[in-house]
Amino acid sequence: MPLEGSGKKQFFIPYNDKIADITHADTLTHTLDLATALSETRKIISVGVTSLRVTGTGAIRVWPNEGVYGSDLNLSRQYPTQIIIKDGTNRLKYNLSVADDDFELYCFGYVVES
Repeated sequence: MPLEGSGKKQFFIPYNDKIADITHADTLTHTLDLATALSETRKIISVGVTSLRVTGTGAIRVWPNEGVYGSDLNLSRQYPTQIIIKDGTNRLKYNLSVADDDFELYCFGYVVES
């Protein structure tokens, strides 16, 4: 679908695989380089993600558009969340609610601009 007036098109890329193992000894905010995780060279507009908690008691929180509000991901792969990526970053901002929890982050698809 072309963006109005831009001459650029957006494409949904199906993807169904784990993109990261996430364990941190803190609850600070971190970023995941989606271009690397997805082996993608185009501009990433949004990404559909969900998580699976391997160990721990907390949640993983993702930040749409790198804003100030985090959305807790479901703790199963059944209900993915579509996250808007901050323009020009190709990265996903996240944090853990409990230090040392272990999560697997999965992607079900993403939108690129070309």
